[in-house]
Amino acid sequence: MREYTPVVLPKPKEKIVLGSIPPFETPDWDLSNPKTLVKFFFNIERMCRNSRSYKRMINFLKEYVDMAHCSFYKNTNGMDMNDVQIHIHHEPFTLFDIVSIIYAKRLANHEIITENQIAKEVMWNHYRMAVGLIPLSETVHDIVHSGFLFIPTTNVFGYYRKFFEDYEPYIDPRMKAILANNEKASLAYDYAKETKVLHVSTVYIDPSGSYDFPQTKDIIELLKRKIKEFDNEIENKQIL
Repeated sequence: MREYTPVVLPKPKEKIVLGSIPPFETPDWDLSNPKTLVKFFFNIERMCRNSRSYKRMINFLKEYVDMAHCSFYKNTNGMDMNDVQIHIHHEPFTLFDIVSIIYAKRLANHEIITENQIAKEVMWNHYRMAVGLIPLSETVHDIVHSGFLFIPTTNVFGYYRKFFEDYEPYIDPRMKAILANNEKASLAYDYAKETKVLHVSTVYIDPSGSYDFPQTKDIIELLKRKIKEFDNEIENKQIL
């Protein structure tokens, strides 16, 4: 006769009643740590660059505002050349500067300082064109970030001065000094002089007066002397 496995019924569900949910007070970032704060700014900068609103704005600028060409190499563009990328560079305030200034403003005014809220304000300033932008080819962009090419503030697209006026109380004094120097230098900007670093020229190396390799016979004699010295040291250390 067939035996049946007894059916094991599940236990009745236990109901847990929570009177109140405790607040979540563990911060995602320790913003009192300077190194963590820098990472926090970089993370917001990355959020902005990867956002759909930022990408749509960049595409609009390249298509309708003629920012698909490099400002220094006019014949270089990202439309006719598939292997060429045109970067939209922030000047005179970098995107990192903008993020840090907005953070300082929100912190001083006791506003929410979450990544999303700061990123939204950063993009709000972009859409009201309160930032300075200039299109650069990838090579020129690297040279600018290396500090070998100066971009005059008079050649950027956007009302960066509007951003400065609105956020002036929260901008670091050193940043203000750099901006003042850049604006002063822009008035005396010499294009031919400042863009020499972009000129292509042939470089010849003159080896005269540099290191001369020793003669082969001298190396052989040196090796013989060293071998003889080693042999003498070994003989002197031997126990008779």
